[in-house]
Amino acid sequence: MGLFTKRKLAVRRGSKYQYGKSPIFSSRFGRKKLLRSGGPTSFHRIPAKSFSLRKLFPKIPSKVKKITAILGTIGVVAFLTYTIAFSNFLLIKEIKPQTDSKTNTPELMTKVADSLKSFKNKNIIFAKKSEMIAKIQRTFPEIENVKISKDLPSTILIKFEEYPIVANITNMAENGTNKKYLISSIGYAIKENENDPNLPFIKIKTVKPINTDGTVIEPEKLKYILNAMTYFKEKFGMKILEAEYKVIPRELHLKTEKYFIIWLDIQKPFEDQFRKLKKALVKLDIFNESLEYIDLRISGESGDKIIYKRKT
Repeated sequence: MGLFTKRKLAVRRGSKYQYGKSPIFSSRFGRKKLLRSGGPTSFHRIPAKSFSLRKLFPKIPSKVKKITAILGTIGVVAFLTYTIAFSNFLLIKEIKPQTDSKTNTPELMTKVADSLKSFKNKNIIFAKKSEMIAKIQRTFPEIENVKISKDLPSTILIKFEEYPIVANITNMAENGTNKKYLISSIGYAIKENENDPNLPFIKIKTVKPINTDGTVIEPEKLKYILNAMTYFKEKFGMKILEAEYKVIPRELHLKTEKYFIIWLDIQKPFEDQFRKLKKALVKLDIFNESLEYIDLRISGESGDKIIYKRKT
């Protein structure tokens, strides 16, 4: 068959002839005709019928889908509820104190942890941090700040800070007992038989030895003493070596670096009493005279009366 005859056959069958291909399968019309006639198929590939799961499985009703989803959600919620509320996995097993403060002793850290023993074996999710903090602050008033954190699944972490240490205290009782303490800003003894030379020294005279279960000195009195010592140094340029607080007569004696003593009434503002001394400097040279004491407690008619004694 010549080239002209091949082209005519291709046109007659509705197909464009392409070299190297059968003109029958170059046309969709010829392909369909051959398939309908049941002609030879060995030299071409008939596409397979598409496979669908829908034909294999019947369609699942929407109600069944909803019920399945609801049951699945209930199962997950039930599992989580059991794990959180009833499982031993989330029970408090350990309480650890943590601190960056140098003043916190190991003994105090142990006591703080022991104070929360009642929370052990309780569910850590439902345990209230506010209740833990309140209990620590009630038990240990010397502690200033408390932070509680939960380290899941079973550990409580405690971080706390005591009030700062502000003074050295020496308690002198009438029975001859003398004890030394480092005290915090609210008057609690933090350490016994220790001194810090960088802090003020305060002596306290009492009838009986001080009970360190409470405050060694009332916070208001401690604040008064420390502020009076600082005020005198700032206004008169003279250091205070130590202070002595007499509880019964409510007197404060300040020993200066010139070794004379200033008497103050701790029930009255120290600013007013030092103001009298400031006015008296015109006649009384406290910087050069050899003095034994200056009494600023007495109030005269003018309110500026002072009593002093020179050393003999």
